[in-house]
Amino acid sequence: MSSLYNIGHYSLEQVRDFYDHAGIWWRADPQEPDTHAARVSIVNHLCGRNPLTVLGLGSGGGATAAAMADAGHHVTAVEFTLPRSVHAQQLSEIARSGSLRIIEADFYTVSLPEKYDLITYWDGFGVGTDTDQRVLLKRIAQEWLNHSGCLIMDVFNPFKASTDAGNAVRLPPLDGVPGSVEMFNRHIYDPVNSRWIDEWEPVDHPEQTMAQTIRCYSPVDLALLLEGTGLKIIRIEQDGVEIDLYSQGVTRDYSTLADWSYLVQIVKQ
Repeated sequence: MSSLYNIGHYSLEQVRDFYDHAGIWWRADPQEPDTHAARVSIVNHLCGRNPLTVLGLGSGGGATAAAMADAGHHVTAVEFTLPRSVHAQQLSEIARSGSLRIIEADFYTVSLPEKYDLITYWDGFGVGTDTDQRVLLKRIAQEWLNHSGCLIMDVFNPFKASTDAGNAVRLPPLDGVPGSVEMFNRHIYDPVNSRWIDEWEPVDHPEQTMAQTIRCYSPVDLALLLEGTGLKIIRIEQDGVEIDLYSQGVTRDYSTLADWSYLVQIVKQ
């Protein structure tokens, strides 16, 4: 097991190990039950209700991809951790109004010849470095996104990550999840690199402690990250309320932008 702490730096192996264990500790789909329907509603709100070809990046256990397929969309979902992709594959075998295809692969290297009306990346952007993010964004712009299509994704918010730093809780095992154990969960924030660190320590086996680390971007930093990728932001919102990024020279109170992440809609330039 290659935790963030015993190798000392971010690596793809560490990411895979963390999410493989997450599938055991919290089951393949750890989201609240209404999360997937809410994401379908976001797509309806921003893209309309007509069937779309959809590429879901980092699709986890596949429940959101399945909900999108139930809404009539034709979904290709990419997930690189085995426990979650197996669960997603099982969901793809159920008849749906649209279609669902699961690909177990790393989306930095996977070959996808098709282009898509919509690309989604829910609750995962920022796992790698800035360079990793730019590589992915360029692939989206140059290889996968239709000229008139869009990217919708969650972006982790440094304000929330920094204000929550230092919090720790002791959590009991989840009912009905065989691999779940009692855990300490600690939140840490690295202000130099703007990274949230989410540490999980099994109470009875502290040697199995693992952590995920997510790069956090303020809206203006995200806009800078997109420079040179061929993409641009057309909408930022939180809880359905739009945030105006481009009012240059205007200072506003955005203290309500205090959740873990905000939503962005991005198109080709």
